[in-house]
Amino acid sequence: NWVERAEKQALLSDTLDLSELFHPDTFLNALRQETARAMGFSVDSLKLVASWKGRLQEAKLQIKISGLLLEGCTFDGNRLCENEHDSPSVSSVLPCFMGWIPQAAYGPYSSDECISLPVYTSSERDRVVTNIDVPCGGNQDQWIQCGAALFLKNQ
Repeated sequence: NWVERAEKQALLSDTLDLSELFHPDTFLNALRQETARAMGFSVDSLKLVASWKGRLQEAKLQIKISGLLLEGCTFDGNRLCENEHDSPSVSSVLPCFMGWIPQAAYGPYSSDECISLPVYTSSERDRVVTNIDVPCGGNQDQWIQCGAALFLKNQ
């Protein structure tokens, strides 16, 4: 339960499923504001990053997210992979660390090996929560053409 974890000051140390929230974008913005305060930065000078390599070095505060789903391709923890003809159209994504870091800081992946994918609240793709860079091994056009997108829950 989110309230119990918050009361125990354990919210950021547990693995979180953002689909349990009515407004996950509000939660991410609150994390952004708290990070800005802790680092002495303005909120506009921070960017959201995700890492499947482990904890984020540059992030003062970070969360571990589970429950993300991927449509259009699969993700093996290192890079996006094409679906096979018998692959499910939607697959689970391994848990990742997310946090806000300074705009000038380097994220866990180089920009040429990533694609920015939208994270939607559901498979209906009607409401975007945020965008995150996912390692794709280059060739971003391939993943745009297959309609790759993340979402929080399957409806």
